[in-house]
Amino acid sequence: MPSSTTFSGNRALPDDPRYPTLVRGFNQRFVGTPAYVQVCGDGVQVLRAVQDALDRDLRITVRGGGHCYEDFVSGNRGGVIIDLSPLNLVFRGRSGLFCVEGGCTLWSVYTQLYREYGRTIPGGSCYSVGAGGHVIGGGYGLLSRLHGLTVDYLHSVELVHVTENRTAELIVVGIDSETPEERDLFWAHRGGGGGNFGIVTKYWFRDIPLAPSFATIATIAWDWDRMTRDSFAELVERYGRFLKQSSEIDDNCGGLFSLLHLTQKAASQMTLTAQYVGDEPNLLDQFLSEMTLPGLPHGPQRFPVGYHHFIPSADRPRRMPWLEATQTLNGSGPNQRGKYKSAYMIEPFPQRQVDVMWEYLSDSHYSNAQALLQVDSYGCRINEVAPDATAVPQRSSIMKLQYQTYWTEPGEDKTNLDWIQEFYDAMYGPQGPMPDGTVDGCYVNYPDTDLHNWQYLYYKENYPRLQRAKGEWDPLNIFNHAQSIELP
Repeated sequence: MPSSTTFSGNRALPDDPRYPTLVRGFNQRFVGTPAYVQVCGDGVQVLRAVQDALDRDLRITVRGGGHCYEDFVSGNRGGVIIDLSPLNLVFRGRSGLFCVEGGCTLWSVYTQLYREYGRTIPGGSCYSVGAGGHVIGGGYGLLSRLHGLTVDYLHSVELVHVTENRTAELIVVGIDSETPEERDLFWAHRGGGGGNFGIVTKYWFRDIPLAPSFATIATIAWDWDRMTRDSFAELVERYGRFLKQSSEIDDNCGGLFSLLHLTQKAASQMTLTAQYVGDEPNLLDQFLSEMTLPGLPHGPQRFPVGYHHFIPSADRPRRMPWLEATQTLNGSGPNQRGKYKSAYMIEPFPQRQVDVMWEYLSDSHYSNAQALLQVDSYGCRINEVAPDATAVPQRSSIMKLQYQTYWTEPGEDKTNLDWIQEFYDAMYGPQGPMPDGTVDGCYVNYPDTDLHNWQYLYYKENYPRLQRAKGEWDPLNIFNHAQSIELP
């Protein structure tokens, strides 16, 4: 069986030239000051690193890809960050299960699964994201309407946890585990979020989908200077209506995934990107036609001078090898300062929310070309699974929203943080998107420490079971952060 044990593991102390890089992640707002960073290359090294930290009474946080939106990893002062990046193998075991090690990025998962086995998982488009955190939070992406969430294929996990007598243990739990407690722990890893129960060193998947051979992608762009309140409202209404009509479990539009980027006016354009995988390419044409507004011309997406990225326009959709399309639609972007919020939508946007979106996106007092509300398509096979079958309870949505704003200078923090919080409050009120038949809470992989009732917004009725697993498998609350599962 493949192994990454050729990496012996090492430690970066504050005087190590690697330290300034290893204590930072994707969100540059957060810079850690741990006693050291321990870089590990296999499960045994992680086990030893955890036990050593316990013996030294140091707080433990863990890094895979470094894309945590909040300070749950980097916000470690005087403790130890365990870095899993050398744990980056993907292979098929003798049991037929596919193994993804906890330090893989999504791109390494996609390329290795595709080139060696012709398979894939329905993961995200931001391919520098770590698979470890992505999977445990549920995991979704451009193939999810067709194939469901990543955790729907999870069979078992290998992880290091800590017993009540402060002993680190390396264990495997899965769908076929013998005891109810073990099965609860495995269930908790199917959407319960990272940093809660231990450190996952291996994910094992079964029956993962065959990778598509080809995908067709296209983009529509609308100039902001031609956008009116009425045309904006029609754009958002058409998008929601189409997804309401085409998100049933077995809908033939399951192979169509779209991302509507409702940008702040300073960006000069709003864009809609779509990918279609399947044998009915006319479905993409029908969708693009539905999103073509009379009186509001659209054109190709414009990029800065010297930027060589290419996404085909709606007038010239491009069919390309699926792996190439996955690379083309990468959404990772550069490391900057950022803030994020989320919501699930069961129904199209009410008019009141459309009015709020227009107000904040067209606000001339706030100008940031990197501020947006991204509205991803959802539904279809995602909603085939019962809300309590995994730890992901949102199984009836048609859209998933990600509020985003990015900037570079610390002096701009307050302006950007105030704007996104005020926007969010105007959309949902101080309690956030409480499930009400139109909205359905928040996505744990887009963590937001401003949420007052995150337990219910992320997990709904699944939270008590997660707490029971926490009490059984991390009774000392060794793995903790601002929104980690609380002890019962």
